[in-house]
Amino acid sequence: MSDTDLVLRSTRVITPEGTRPASIAVSGGTIAAVLAYDAEVPAGARLEDVGDDVVLPGLVDTHVHVNDPGRTEWEGFWTATRAAAAGGITTLLDMPLNSLPPT
Repeated sequence: MSDTDLVLRSTRVITPEGTRPASIAVSGGTIAAVLAYDAEVPAGARLEDVGDDVVLPGLVDTHVHVNDPGRTEWEGFWTATRAAAAGGITTLLDMPLNSLPPT
């Protein structure tokens, strides 16, 4: 894992097999491997140990009413995407509702 630039470590990593302690090797912003919790950190890689905080893949919200254009004071693209990111959502699927003009 010589190209690893970040190792993210947690006692609670969500994987397809369930929740377990693990270290996640990241290379160029992409997950390269999910390793044992106590895996050695490659030379030059930064270690971020988040303790018991949960690490999970980005979530997809398939039912969002962004109401942009036209009603951005209620919920626009700017606020909707930032709120989603703060909650671990990486993808929004907009279901237009009351947009002016209709989308």
